[in-house]
Amino acid sequence: MSIPQEARLALLGWSFRGAGISVRERVAFTAAEIREALTHLLERGVISEGVIVSTCHRSEIYSLAADEGARSQLTRFVSEWRGLDQAELEGACFYRAGEDAARHLFRVAAGLDSLALGESEVLGQVRQALTLARESGSTRAVMHRLFDSAVAAGKRVRAETEIARHPLSVSSIGFELAMKVFGDLSRRNLLVIGAGESGSLFARHAVEAGVRNPVIVNRTAARAEELAASLKGRAAAWEALAGEIPLADVVVSATASPEPLVSRAAVEAAMRERRGRPMLFLDLAVPRDIAPDVSQVYNVYSYSIDDLEEVAKENCARRAREVPIAERIVEEELGNYLAWLGNLSVVPTVVEWRRRFEEMRDLELERAPAAERERLGRLLDAFSARLLHEPMKRLKEEDDPARKLDRVEAIRHLFNLDRK
Repeated sequence: MSIPQEARLALLGWSFRGAGISVRERVAFTAAEIREALTHLLERGVISEGVIVSTCHRSEIYSLAADEGARSQLTRFVSEWRGLDQAELEGACFYRAGEDAARHLFRVAAGLDSLALGESEVLGQVRQALTLARESGSTRAVMHRLFDSAVAAGKRVRAETEIARHPLSVSSIGFELAMKVFGDLSRRNLLVIGAGESGSLFARHAVEAGVRNPVIVNRTAARAEELAASLKGRAAAWEALAGEIPLADVVVSATASPEPLVSRAAVEAAMRERRGRPMLFLDLAVPRDIAPDVSQVYNVYSYSIDDLEEVAKENCARRAREVPIAERIVEEELGNYLAWLGNLSVVPTVVEWRRRFEEMRDLELERAPAAERERLGRLLDAFSARLLHEPMKRLKEEDDPARKLDRVEAIRHLFNLDRK
């Protein structure tokens, strides 16, 4: 698919694939910085349109520029903006142009270029990038359509494949297991042992699913109280752990304890107190917090981090099997976008515009008396030529590529040149 010369679509980026964390941290943009950067790039004339996608794993500048020097100008801009060595930035960046730049964005939105295959959050980040660019006034026809089409591709991939349906983190997998055991978790009691990242992540998943008043136990009481407050839960003293276990339906443990914190004897005692009601233990710690023989207690479900990581590997394989389908969807949506973009060439549009006037002329001549058609035809041809001369001249002479493409798109829309 040919792209019009006016549409110099380009991408300059730094991602986890080629740039280390030390570089990515320094080229990352906040929302306010994205607005400011796009405003500066427009004012300096470096770009005609632009969108910046910035996440913890990537910072990418998509642009429509008037000349081929945008790459070095953008790198120089980021170097000055961040006070970084330009040579270091150039050594860590990647560059795409035309169809390759568009394809990269579509794959990003579909979760095919993520650190975790099928990542869901990136679609929202792509959508947010377009919103920020609109607020900055840095998007017009090409970037609007590019990002809208990429988001549509991402939505299709998630709706038509299972690439994002199988969790990869052990916390998310543990949460899914809890729902399989108990169904609705909103009426279940949750006990989290340890207030670190893994336990906190599980607790937040559970609260989002409707779990109320989760109980947090941690060696450092202040940390337990802080996490409990953020979750609208309750902090319990470390010494009260044995008394909290019988009250919980789900127990998640993720501490750095060198020895198990929960023994089989403690669980058997808890089950007697619970009168046999089922319990689920998720051990996210290495070494184990939950004694291995806890799983032998009747009506107790116990999973170690090894069990959960095995599920994670299988889920990763399931996602990978969906990649060919996702790639086909990306290519379909990309093809639609490139077809639209290809129609924005000035010369073919001018030719079709003239042809459209000729069609309208012929329709009018069919209604005229046969004896008058030749004279009226000459009159209408002269009128059409005079009417089209000035707008065609202005269209061809427009220096700003974004404005030129906007006008081509408007002409094609107003005169229905893309009709089937």
